[in-house]
Amino acid sequence: MPPETMSEAAADPIIRRVEVRNRAGLHARPATMLSLKAKEYDAEVELVLVEVPDNHHLEAGTRADAKNSIELISLGAPFGTALDIEASGADAQGAVQALAELFETCVGLEDD
Repeated sequence: MPPETMSEAAADPIIRRVEVRNRAGLHARPATMLSLKAKEYDAEVELVLVEVPDNHHLEAGTRADAKNSIELISLGAPFGTALDIEASGADAQGAVQALAELFETCVGLEDD
């Protein structure tokens, strides 16, 4: 494969849609868990707001660095928010899979 084709392929992000299933939304504890998991991978990883439940002021398209818990908290994503996990880099596939698994298990938290 020619070098320019390899770099073009590497630039294509891996994207997976997830939903905030934790009733309390994406607050400090799940944001910290997500950022710690994202830091395990050699990839640029972002969460992107896609669909926000009614009566919320959040703007679709807002992005946050998944390795930065403060940025994740700042998203203010409540229960039911659809997010895209977007990753690029050497470990992009693994990073997307690992973060998606956290979302599928409500980021490892039970509602109190």
